[in-house]
Amino acid sequence: MSKDTNFSGHPVLSQIIKLINRDKVNELATTTKVNRYVKSFDAFTHLVVMIYAALSGAKSIRQVVEGFEANVTRLNHLGIAYLVRRSTLSDANKKRTSQFFGDVYNALYERYSPLLSDSKASKALQKGLYILDSTTISLFSQILKGVGRTPKNNEKKGGIKAHTLLEASCVLPSFVDYSAAAIHDHSRMNSILSLPSGSFATFDMGYVDYWMWKQFTDHDIFFVTRQKDKMSFTVIENITCSSDDDIVSDQKISVVYRHTTERELTEEEMKHRRGRKPKKRPTVKQTETGMLVLRRVVKKTDDKKGTIAFITNNFSLSASEICEIYRRRWGIECLFKRLKQNFPLKYFLGDSVNAIEIQIWSVMIAYLLTRVISKEAKDKMSFSNLVCAIRLTMFSYIDIVAMVVDPLRAWRDLKEAQRKQALAYNPKYIQLSLFDDL
Repeated sequence: MSKDTNFSGHPVLSQIIKLINRDKVNELATTTKVNRYVKSFDAFTHLVVMIYAALSGAKSIRQVVEGFEANVTRLNHLGIAYLVRRSTLSDANKKRTSQFFGDVYNALYERYSPLLSDSKASKALQKGLYILDSTTISLFSQILKGVGRTPKNNEKKGGIKAHTLLEASCVLPSFVDYSAAAIHDHSRMNSILSLPSGSFATFDMGYVDYWMWKQFTDHDIFFVTRQKDKMSFTVIENITCSSDDDIVSDQKISVVYRHTTERELTEEEMKHRRGRKPKKRPTVKQTETGMLVLRRVVKKTDDKKGTIAFITNNFSLSASEICEIYRRRWGIECLFKRLKQNFPLKYFLGDSVNAIEIQIWSVMIAYLLTRVISKEAKDKMSFSNLVCAIRLTMFSYIDIVAMVVDPLRAWRDLKEAQRKQALAYNPKYIQLSLFDDL
């Protein structure tokens, strides 16, 4: 009987780990100095263990350790020579900085984002489009300050907020930052300023900041967002509406922005200041006020019963394209849903901020590597089914890409080999079948 045609010399987890450049990981470990005073559990081993924890759906450190103990003969394929212990993993999650895992994700993003980008995407509506949003992950202890009203029992859950800037063409986060859930979303709007000139950014009404909108305009970065009901503006002129019947109005408007900064007094101002010289130089607040010209597009809702207004600083695209750009903002909601449904973001392997950030970064890395596997398999399987297949065959010696492309190929080859073996043993007892086996 012939061997399985999907057989691979390495387990599925090893095939996934090989997508990571180990030399680059060691270089990042040297840069962040995370291997100082480490004897056995180095940064690369820690990374492999956390990727396994994310892909396997482990709910505790004990389950992670038992998973490696049950497959100790396969550790050499993973490039590690240390069997992790519970106390060692717990201490590493607490002490090894999460910046290292963030750097690993950024290196993988830089390497694989061109591969995962959609070459068929529209140049105006997809390429160069970024989506900014945040998601809150609930914690069962007050590690970080939660958001919302305090319950009647005064037992308010903590929460960590993941601020994410998503590149729409490849559905991969290009920027991720973490904060307490109580921190407002617009505190991370500066991430948009790092985008290339001419890029588009879309976000919801939680990011209303006229001063930042002016910064985007000065840096030649376009944005599309929803209008708040209480937004105060002045209509400058009405732009000719397109032939689209769903577009109600297209207007050029102006809003007033105010920005307050605080600076120290200069030496000249200190000379004119009366009284005793203070130990610390005093500060003074300055407010800058100006006018910002924007575009307001009003569109009918899908049920034709109401209207929805969009604000942008782009005057070249049509009104329908502006509405379509904001509609694509839903892609980041799908990303958050994928991450929370397919990876363990309800159970954390540590009770410190650093341990939680490490686990979320590991989920992001596992998501990116799974997307690469899906791309190599030409998206023959849905993402959820692919994650399930990887979870069930983590330490199996099968070619995961070949299995995803044609799951029944091995079964057909097995039946054919059985038929040939029976035929060679006693040909006269072989009976023709009316239907072929699947």
